[in-house]
Amino acid sequence: MLMSSHPARTYRRLAAEGVTAVGLVIQCYDQIVNSLYAAARALEAGDIERKTQDLDHALLIVSHLQNALDFDAGGEVARHLERFYTVMREEILRASAAGRAPAIVEVAGHFVSLREAWQEVERANRPEPTPNPEAAAPGSAPRPPSARWSA
Repeated sequence: MLMSSHPARTYRRLAAEGVTAVGLVIQCYDQIVNSLYAAARALEAGDIERKTQDLDHALLIVSHLQNALDFDAGGEVARHLERFYTVMREEILRASAAGRAPAIVEVAGHFVSLREAWQEVERANRPEPTPNPEAAAPGSAPRPPSARWSA
């Protein structure tokens, strides 16, 4: 997913497609990580313009995530995320100014780690599938089609 210049529109589209709020955060982290890795590659290749575009994209998404924090509902977690995003933005800017690709990759690693935590949250909150009485039990023969069905 590419984060458009209209995050609210993107969120509504993804929500309509069944993406959860946590799933959207995970996708945002994917975009941040991809942009950071692309910036590191561009920096190593000497393509400063591309590096700047990729870092700007990562920073934009971090800003959207930071601005979307709900401190009333999120409490302590939201405060920790606020601090994380602030530090990561500073680290991105510091690595960019120093022209150090390994520092950019290190920042990406922090987002990868937090992404994994969000994946655990999503797995833990995923509703259990409702059993389908029409489905065959594992190891049993398939059920014949209904007598009303015809080819």
